[in-house]
Amino acid sequence: MVKAQKDVAKNRLYLSISGTVSYDEAEKAKILIEKEISFLKPNFDLINDISKFIHSDDEAGSILKEIMMLLIQKKVNRIVRVVGTSKMGLIQFANNSLAMDSYKLKYVPTLEEAEKFLNQ
Repeated sequence: MVKAQKDVAKNRLYLSISGTVSYDEAEKAKILIEKEISFLKPNFDLINDISKFIHSDDEAGSILKEIMMLLIQKKVNRIVRVVGTSKMGLIQFANNSLAMDSYKLKYVPTLEEAEKFLNQ
């Protein structure tokens, strides 16, 4: 399951990914994310909570890369990934993440740590 929520006042996007994600769900998530970031200004921050993520279909990984490119095109600034203890999810996301200078990524164990980092 993928949930996306914007906070216009903080210029921040919150993504929560839990359970397993199919290709179709990843496609729907991409559309939802695109809609939510249309309300944000360039240099918005992103908190991506994958602490309850289990895994996704192999095909969904290609959509993840498309979402990352969309975020870069829309001028994402800092990205904080909340990983909790999800080792499998962390490995899958790390394998599908783009290694680009414009994609500033930090890993933290909790949502509170993510908020604290971005509010500094």
